[in-house]
Amino acid sequence: MATPTRDYVEFDKKMLALIAAGTNTAAALTKALDADAKLLMNQPKDEFRVVDRRLQALRKKGAITWERRGQFVVWSLNK
Repeated sequence: MATPTRDYVEFDKKMLALIAAGTNTAAALTKALDADAKLLMNQPKDEFRVVDRRLQALRKKGAITWERRGQFVVWSLNK
């Protein structure tokens, strides 16, 4: 049986708004989007995986980029 497709449009909008406002590390985004991610996850306590998948999807679309600052990966909107 196929997995139902999920609509990430609103989640992505919230994520992009957070990145624009300066919440730009994966850990900070996971904390900020915890309640929204719980609605989209497959397994309990999988919030980080939802955020990571959406970060990678937005990166592949060209909406965001990343750079390493010390030990952190920081996300920013593409100009």
